[in-house]
Amino acid sequence: MTDQPGALAPLTRRSALVAAGTCFAMASQQASAAQRLLDKGVPTVSRKPTYAKMSEADGMREIVGLHDGSGTSKIRFFGFDGAPAPAHFIIYDLPPGASEGTHTHYLDDRNKEGSFDEYYYIISGQGRMEIDGEQVPVVKGDHVHTPLEVSHGIENTHATEHLRVFLTFIRRGTEQPSARMKAAHSER
Repeated sequence: MTDQPGALAPLTRRSALVAAGTCFAMASQQASAAQRLLDKGVPTVSRKPTYAKMSEADGMREIVGLHDGSGTSKIRFFGFDGAPAPAHFIIYDLPPGASEGTHTHYLDDRNKEGSFDEYYYIISGQGRMEIDGEQVPVVKGDHVHTPLEVSHGIENTHATEHLRVFLTFIRRGTEQPSARMKAAHSER
């Protein structure tokens, strides 16, 4: 033993054997657990994996007052062949003067808007986003991330051109999709 604070005691043969035995026991437990998984069999896919191709033109539908916004917009949901997924993809087509109303997503889904982080990519046109009370101009090529608890909305400010947006939203909470979300996906 040493008198210096923090110094280690000298390694004895007994302590080395105890340490080696402990490591061996831990490795044996992990090996046994791995073998039990292998004995159950490797899970297989019930159907052959394939790709899915969807067209924007095949599913555009009109929405009046998107998130209580103004005007009539067109949207297209892109699903995952009926499979549940934490990420969703939409195309917005907002004519001049139309908007997605300002709204906020919360992790606990207290306002039933979903617990989503949203990512707006401007495909074409120009507009303005309201983000936490700030007016932010957006144009083709811009990308805007609106995380949970940040109020946001988008409007087309151009007199003649449509504002087209690719929106990705990712569920952060554990809530089930709302009836509105299920209906939107089922009409694709």
